[in-house]
Amino acid sequence: MSGIQGHVLGHIVRRGVNHIAGYPDEYVEMLQQNAEAYENSDLPEVKFHEMIPIIVTAFIVFIVSAMINYTVGEVVAAMSMIESQTATAVVEDKPPAYADEPDAPLAKEGLLPVEAVADVEVTLIRNVPVTAKISTAVRHLTRIGGFRGRFRGAAMSGLYHIVHSFATDAITSCLGHSFIFRPFVFVLVSVLTARLHMLWTHTMIAHPTDKPWYRRFVARKDARAVYLPALVYALAQQATIFLPMAVASTVGLTDVSQEQLGRMANEQNGVEAIMMLLSALAVPATAIFVALAILLPALVTLTRIEALLLPEDQETIVPFDRQAIVANIDMTKRCTAGALFTSAWRSFDRASRWRLVKLYTKIFFMQMALFITGTFAVLAELYVIGGERIAVFLVSASAQIQLALMEAAAAEAQ
Repeated sequence: MSGIQGHVLGHIVRRGVNHIAGYPDEYVEMLQQNAEAYENSDLPEVKFHEMIPIIVTAFIVFIVSAMINYTVGEVVAAMSMIESQTATAVVEDKPPAYADEPDAPLAKEGLLPVEAVADVEVTLIRNVPVTAKISTAVRHLTRIGGFRGRFRGAAMSGLYHIVHSFATDAITSCLGHSFIFRPFVFVLVSVLTARLHMLWTHTMIAHPTDKPWYRRFVARKDARAVYLPALVYALAQQATIFLPMAVASTVGLTDVSQEQLGRMANEQNGVEAIMMLLSALAVPATAIFVALAILLPALVTLTRIEALLLPEDQETIVPFDRQAIVANIDMTKRCTAGALFTSAWRSFDRASRWRLVKLYTKIFFMQMALFITGTFAVLAELYVIGGERIAVFLVSASAQIQLALMEAAAAEAQ
């Protein structure tokens, strides 16, 4: 065959890989059979132009997913974390107390002071937050910055993540690429780049300014309060990764590897598969709990303190009550980071927390709907193109990639 498979599939099958150290022979043989399935089949070869619709669909799904993730998951979420509840005062004339008496106005007219006649009634009506609905928040962003307003801060986001990733990799490489050191390096770099992260947040939540980005950094002496929440947030990020891994190790999922999977596939051990599935449910449950109980409060606290440190000459695009965080804290003192950290989370009331949780829930369902729609579109395209040969091709390609990774890992271990 001389089609696209010549560029994608490797030559592991031809080399006759029957055993790789650390993996059961049965599983390796199963992968090798899958890898040979395409070359041994009599199906017509897959042409590159036949894959173009699938590639385009996957690209569109990726772009839309990225747009949802940034516009809603970053910008709108940051707005929701700082938005304060506002109210509108409605002033209405209030009739005098004796207005219910039919003959009283004529009898008592001129006997009461003017203030008694000009009494008013003030009614406070709570305004619906801008971030209560995603559509409202997106229209608000568009009204401020046009279509590009939906992606405000995207350039700063890219800069921050590039700097953070480069610094983390550089320091970790100096320490010998040890997996043990990487979490500590990640936390250290997060604290060192806290001012850059704060600039990204300011770009998302503040009105546009004519100042270049390198002049919008908060001064070091004024940014002391952001280091503690940056540290806590970085630790929370690591907890979100390692606590589910610890649970997976505790319930024995890390010891399953490929051997038990191959045995269950061959023996069709339903009981063992069900027990493994129940054990596996503990991992996402732990991840969700850590995200809601640790990561989300840490992110909210960091974002609100970053918004508090926004220069006085700049305004946020949604109502933000700085006094709710500062309260009775003396900002002239140096040791205010701990008090601000506590106050920033406590000032985020229950209604705001619930609104934020609902926002992330909406994001999840939006991404799921997009994934399902994209999957059905790809399946329809596969059916039109010829699903069987492409399915066999993808299975073979996946098996060859797994064999290559397994062989590389075995070679590195030796």
